[in-house]
Amino acid sequence: MNEPHPTFASLLGVIAHGRDFGRVDGLLAGPHGRQATREEEEFLIRSGSMTRAEYDESKAEVARGELDEIERRTELEGLIASLSAEETADWLGISDAELHARLVMGEVTAFICHGQLRYPAWQFTDDPAIPVLPGLARLTPAWGEQKHPSAILGFMYNADLEIEGTDKSFTPVEWLSIGGDVQVVLDHLEAAGRP
Repeated sequence: MNEPHPTFASLLGVIAHGRDFGRVDGLLAGPHGRQATREEEEFLIRSGSMTRAEYDESKAEVARGELDEIERRTELEGLIASLSAEETADWLGISDAELHARLVMGEVTAFICHGQLRYPAWQFTDDPAIPVLPGLARLTPAWGEQKHPSAILGFMYNADLEIEGTDKSFTPVEWLSIGGDVQVVLDHLEAAGRP
């Protein structure tokens, strides 16, 4: 991930103030990370986080490259589950200029991938009356400087919002789709320490 792109940094709807999340094919590169030290291994086992057998199996999975593959796939999901500016304008039935105006105001969310704006698909609905989830102008800045589009995708589809006064829970996408208050999502995000 690079420094903020000056063209996009000031647009309210751009995640991470315009930081470029790089090329999709860059995620296909080899492994990264490090091996656990002997002390770290022993701590995990002594703490009860896992048994020796579980640790040995995890270590074997890492050696086979399975963990790196899962990590790469997870990172790719957030980048791929998005639309280009042209696709987004077409989906919304608006001009490129109107899409840009919505991005400036934070009414739609985008991120930068290899110098291009990408619009996460999670923000769009099938409802022509409300084609974009409401509240994005408040939600997008809450992601912070470094949040990867894949982490945001996971949060929006998986976070479990328990709504006070009901016995139901919703994902953020579900909650915002039915007109729920974005503050509930923001409170959950804050309580979770930002996903």
